[in-house]
Amino acid sequence: MKKNILIIGYGNIASRLHAILCKDSYKIYGISRSKKRGLKNFIKWDWLSKDLPNIQCDNFDSIIFIPKPTNSYQAGYQEGFLKSSENTFNFLEASEKIFYKKFITISSTGAYGLTTRQESYLDESSNIVPMFTEENPYPGDEVDLGQYIIRKYEQNQMRRYRNKLIILRLSGLYTSKPISKNHLHRDTAAKIIKFFIENDFDFSSPEIFNCTEDASLFVGEKKSSYGNISNEKIKKLGFIFD
Repeated sequence: MKKNILIIGYGNIASRLHAILCKDSYKIYGISRSKKRGLKNFIKWDWLSKDLPNIQCDNFDSIIFIPKPTNSYQAGYQEGFLKSSENTFNFLEASEKIFYKKFITISSTGAYGLTTRQESYLDESSNIVPMFTEENPYPGDEVDLGQYIIRKYEQNQMRRYRNKLIILRLSGLYTSKPISKNHLHRDTAAKIIKFFIENDFDFSSPEIFNCTEDASLFVGEKKSSYGNISNEKIKKLGFIFD
């Protein structure tokens, strides 16, 4: 029997993922704000609205959430990350009969904020500030706004989905040529999502994985100018970068 996969935010990465998933093993359902050609099980839904999408399937092996800012300004990031993820969770809560084993949420290494411009070596255990609470919802002007939104988004997702949650922090996505020192090809991003769909790790808590290509941190005894974000955690789990 085929396993059902729901992709919320069916765009470029999702179409690449769809192309490499085994059609005999998986049935893909895709949600987008605009019509996507070539996808049989397509659901059009404006995830910024409070309307609920009409999904005929109620049993999914994995749900993949791929947020996208509506524009490059603050409001666009708040809508793309915070409002869309809240409406998605509310939809799943309202649809009490929808079952899913894994919730894979796409995030960004922008969660590290301005520290990625420094020489420090960053992994998933690095102490990223700020942490947000109801008593301290916003830490002040000294914090990078993009980092604030992404970190709040991640924390909200951890609270909502608990041990079903896998957070994939993608570095600067590219198609032909990297545009940042920490980077990831779009095809590799699709392969990483596929890796987590195909493997059941039964995590007991939310797990975060940096998704960035290999980069030499040291040349001889000198630190290089290449990426400073570690991908060791996902490699130890078994993912192999090309």
